[in-house]
Amino acid sequence: MSRIQRDAGILVLVAILLGIAAYFAFPLSKTNLGLDLQGGLAVILQAPEGTSTNDIDRAVTIIQNRVNKLGVAEPEIQTQGQDKISVQLPGIDNPEEALKIIGKTAVLEFHEVSDFGTPYKSEAEALAAANVDSEAALDALEGYHAVVHWGVDSGGASSDQWFLVTKAPELTGAMLKDAQTGFDQNNNPKVDMQFESEGATLFAEITGRLADTYKITGQYELLAIVLDGEVESAPRVLEQISGGNAEITGKFSLDDAKNLALVLQTGALPVELTSVSQNTVGAVLGKSALNQALMAGAIGLLLIMVFMVVYYRLLGLIASLALIIYTVLFLGILNGIGVTMTLPGIAGMILTLGMAVDANVLIFARMRDEVRSGKTVGAATSAGFRKAFRAVFDCNMTTIITAIILFWAASGGIKGFALTLGVGVALSMFTAVLVTRSILILLSGWRPFRNLRLLGLHVTREKSLPVNEGGRL
Repeated sequence: MSRIQRDAGILVLVAILLGIAAYFAFPLSKTNLGLDLQGGLAVILQAPEGTSTNDIDRAVTIIQNRVNKLGVAEPEIQTQGQDKISVQLPGIDNPEEALKIIGKTAVLEFHEVSDFGTPYKSEAEALAAANVDSEAALDALEGYHAVVHWGVDSGGASSDQWFLVTKAPELTGAMLKDAQTGFDQNNNPKVDMQFESEGATLFAEITGRLADTYKITGQYELLAIVLDGEVESAPRVLEQISGGNAEITGKFSLDDAKNLALVLQTGALPVELTSVSQNTVGAVLGKSALNQALMAGAIGLLLIMVFMVVYYRLLGLIASLALIIYTVLFLGILNGIGVTMTLPGIAGMILTLGMAVDANVLIFARMRDEVRSGKTVGAATSAGFRKAFRAVFDCNMTTIITAIILFWAASGGIKGFALTLGVGVALSMFTAVLVTRSILILLSGWRPFRNLRLLGLHVTREKSLPVNEGGRL
């Protein structure tokens, strides 16, 4: 196979790859955007000191399930250190509501109201009854201790009451199988729950016991449904409820009912998580940042192409064509592997645009040296690519190694920058060494490519200095 046939085959392969890349690259709306480009929520949640690794891992799984049910595209949820969880939710419409959902502890308990004991006018009074001054101290006591708040409606007015409960509930949300929203007979939103087999049996026993008490004493028995220490509803139990179905009713909006059902579906967080860092980016601000980044990239690409054409003429035109091919291949690869693009990632892309022509500058400078030594354009092209390859390879490999270290050691936006930088530099070697070379070899027989001035390879020959008769300057 001749050299021309080989280079023609390389260009055919490039054309095929270019078509595949263009399918993934365009339109640009196919690109997954990070929250700094489309808006969203970034939050760091911290667990209490001493939380085990297993509890952190379980919390990450539960948050992931909740986020998936919210329908967030390309969320990023990962541990940070030993006791923190980083959550990034791009494109979320209501960041505050999303934060409430993902960080909700969702401890669901079913208490018999007869176990509540004496009501207190404030939480402080209830804690004082247990001889403690905080909930953390309450948790440290032996046995079960919890403060439950109940906003009781009485004659159209509401009164807040707090109870110190010392008897552990028999039935908890850990025994739930599923939960979904529904509507009661007055068309008010509610949450329907279904227990697994053990929970259904226990629920039937509890309601049966309460129903028997009502039949004997004639007094209504209440079963309080408590979520995170708050009584959501306390229905009267008049008969045994079998089948494992229960419902939570109250003054819910439809969104509140949906969010509560979502939290119950995914289970309770094993620990209480506190937000220690929160950053919300509005959709308008994200779009503005995206437009500015795209504008910077387009201007950078245009200026590079103008410089190459002005300085290297036809060779610069070939380098600019290779740069366009590089850009399409780059976007196609990033979209094809599903990279989420962020501002640091775009910065890495723009940086590689300039680095992509570095190899061409080295090669063209070497070709100019070969022409100066008296070689033809074809011979100078082969020698220039061959002799410049080592320098091109060494320069790009140092950058790739740096990008790999950054990607391994960093997180978040820095990792995105490292990824685009590494992929871009590796791809630039391919386009500069193979694509540009193959195009030049195939066009070497074209008449304009024999004109050194048109190619930008003309050299200024040094003029001979005058010599005096004695042979001295």
